[in-house]
Amino acid sequence: MLVKRKKGIIDTGILIGLSLAAVVGLMVYLFPTVTWPSPGGRYDVGLKIIELEDKSRQDPFADVTMSRRLVVDVWYPAADTAGNRRSPWFRNAPLFINSLASNYELPAIIFQHLRTVKSNSYLEAEPLMIEGGAPVVIFSPGTPAIVPLYFSFAEYLASRGYVVIGIEHPYGAAVVEFSDGTQAHFSRERAEQFPGADSFEEGVRLGMELMAGDFSFVIDELENMADGDRLPVGFFDTDRIAVFGHSGGGGVIQFLSQREKRIDALISFDPALFVMTDDELKAGMDIPALVMETGKWLEREEAGNLYLLTNSGEVKPYHLKLPNANHPDFAMLDHLSPLAHYLGFTGTFMTGGGEEYLYNSISSFLEFAFDERSEEEFLETLLSRKDVQLFIGDREINR
Repeated sequence: MLVKRKKGIIDTGILIGLSLAAVVGLMVYLFPTVTWPSPGGRYDVGLKIIELEDKSRQDPFADVTMSRRLVVDVWYPAADTAGNRRSPWFRNAPLFINSLASNYELPAIIFQHLRTVKSNSYLEAEPLMIEGGAPVVIFSPGTPAIVPLYFSFAEYLASRGYVVIGIEHPYGAAVVEFSDGTQAHFSRERAEQFPGADSFEEGVRLGMELMAGDFSFVIDELENMADGDRLPVGFFDTDRIAVFGHSGGGGVIQFLSQREKRIDALISFDPALFVMTDDELKAGMDIPALVMETGKWLEREEAGNLYLLTNSGEVKPYHLKLPNANHPDFAMLDHLSPLAHYLGFTGTFMTGGGEEYLYNSISSFLEFAFDERSEEEFLETLLSRKDVQLFIGDREINR
């Protein structure tokens, strides 16, 4: 017997079906299959995770007396990737995801889809020997960000012939995990408890100086890493070393540049300079430098510090102002979820080709700093977007 549906009454099954479709659609939108950007260079990319121990330094943050230990992620041009598996975005997904959620004060569920994301880097792939050695870029992430958030930046450069080394600073990064299972977690309180620190600011300064020491130690270890076992002998061109830092990492490399004479170029994105003295800022820079500043950073007290830094010293840096970019934009947050935009973490700059522009600008700067590109060509790259401003010292460069 057929039962007629009364006019005006909606079938419960239809309602449930529509609701499920809406939920599925929302889940697909919030937790999408991440489209990983192609590096775009001529080389495949290899990745090695290497642990280092600096026995000359004690780790003041550690709960027990121990030497300073580091994990470094090393991206490089690969000769052969056959038989090598692609690296996941996050090595220990539950650990890194929970740490991300905790530090950004977001529910961990919005990051769960990242567990399955694979990068373009092949673990333990055979390194490609470049005549004369490959130039080196060593970087420090923002605090308390983690090195994997800079994966696409590292792959972009490695596919173009650079060796890129990301330093996982224990207690500076959200979390660092060693092969023996030891974990080092960031906390604001640890900075205040830094031996000899009487305030948070003083603790931050001492922490930055400690992490600047991590850079120097990694430079010391370049030859040891290229021992013929982990990497080929002569793999690095130690006459071409650049450093990059974002936010707190930008402050770290600024301390480093005033102490370490083995670096040849510096790149910083919204550097945190609030713990540097006026005398340190007035010392400026004596190597080629590219400093990028986003709109929100312009509104902070950092703007005054940055102005003092960029208008002092022997070598005036190239100062690129990005008013439509947000501070976290360099950390791949736009790849995590569309929520990143609605929560204010990332702006319209990245969705409008900003990521490619930033990477291309950095690559162009490195070629200029290493005498492989003219200044005119480099400036043309920086000025290829209309929504940026470029200064050398206090002099604006017009198109």
